[in-house]
Amino acid sequence: MIRVRKKIGLIPRYNWDYKFSDYAKAFKAALKSDSNNEPTLEKIFGWKPLFTTSGRASLYAILKSLDLAKDAKIAVPLYCCPVVFDAVRQADMTPIFIDINPDDYTLSASDLEKKIDSVSAVVVVHMFGHPVDFDAISRVSGNIPIIEDCAQSLLSNYKGRYTGFLSNVSFFSFRSGKYISAGEGSAIFSTDPKLLESIGKLIEKFDDWTNFQQILHCTGTYIKSSLYRRPWYGIVGYPIGRALDRKLNLTAKTGFRFKKIAGCDIRLINDRIKTFSKNIEKQRVNAFYFFKKIRLPDVFLPKEKKDCWSNYFQFALRFNNREQRNHMADHLLKCGIDTAKYLDDIVETAQEYYNYKGDCPKTEESSKKVLIIPNHYTLSQKDLDYIIDCLNAASMSNNSFIS
Repeated sequence: MIRVRKKIGLIPRYNWDYKFSDYAKAFKAALKSDSNNEPTLEKIFGWKPLFTTSGRASLYAILKSLDLAKDAKIAVPLYCCPVVFDAVRQADMTPIFIDINPDDYTLSASDLEKKIDSVSAVVVVHMFGHPVDFDAISRVSGNIPIIEDCAQSLLSNYKGRYTGFLSNVSFFSFRSGKYISAGEGSAIFSTDPKLLESIGKLIEKFDDWTNFQQILHCTGTYIKSSLYRRPWYGIVGYPIGRALDRKLNLTAKTGFRFKKIAGCDIRLINDRIKTFSKNIEKQRVNAFYFFKKIRLPDVFLPKEKKDCWSNYFQFALRFNNREQRNHMADHLLKCGIDTAKYLDDIVETAQEYYNYKGDCPKTEESSKKVLIIPNHYTLSQKDLDYIIDCLNAASMSNNSFIS
């Protein structure tokens, strides 16, 4: 018999790890225009980064610096955050949608091969922290530029090499909800000095943050992050999020600011990245504990491929159909566990806003079956066992989960 938690103990679906100590550091940096811009990322990865305020701004800057024609066609996975599509459009280019490999939700080299003739560049997304099959994609792409979207794959690696350094240009995201959760912020890396120089010149034209804007930004980030943690998430954060989901089309995410990174954000990025590998290791331990303990034989679990090391940024369950997925989400919510039907409406969004023609059947199928469950490094052992108990307590009956 599972002892169901009261709503005050609702476990959040995502981890917005931005504490008061982080806010204090960010506020001080914003007040004094002191970003503590030490070369921390360069020491870790061996390459000097450029910074913008978001992954979307970074992708835009990369595309505009690749010397591609206006209206160039850019291959992107349909199953990814639609800010990727918007960045392509803002760069006066056209997204060409590529299907995924259902085993890891990353771009399919075989589908890319069918569409490669019209493509000028390829964006690959290491979805949920799982590296793409880069060798296969590289063989298909030939001399066409490959851009790595590493928003979810910090420190993941493919054949012993960090994601972000498989191709010659990449970007990372450090916004709230990502691994670093600094508020906003993105880093661009390139092994091509000329390309990096071009990107840097474009970023110099982006807007700066005023001290007052930074103070408002880090204060807002702290408030929102507090509402995304227990006990406030179940009381305030979750109801507000549900209300916004009903009133706003948050998946569309069109339009953005061309801004440089805020000093308060880079202060936290440099501070937190130094020891962050231990948090990723903890999240991997959580994921493998789930593999060992979850007893849902008809549910696909996100195991690593050969030669890949995933940071398990998110733990995705895939069910046989949408009804099973939805019933499990309802069951877990009753147990006090929030989940995410990640990119559930990505097909409809791509059709409405980006002229998707319906040629990615695996994405269309998978997007209606995926459920993200919490596996944060901040969860206690008691939390993990409770999540597992609630999952295993659900049973299949007539293609639906019942508790």
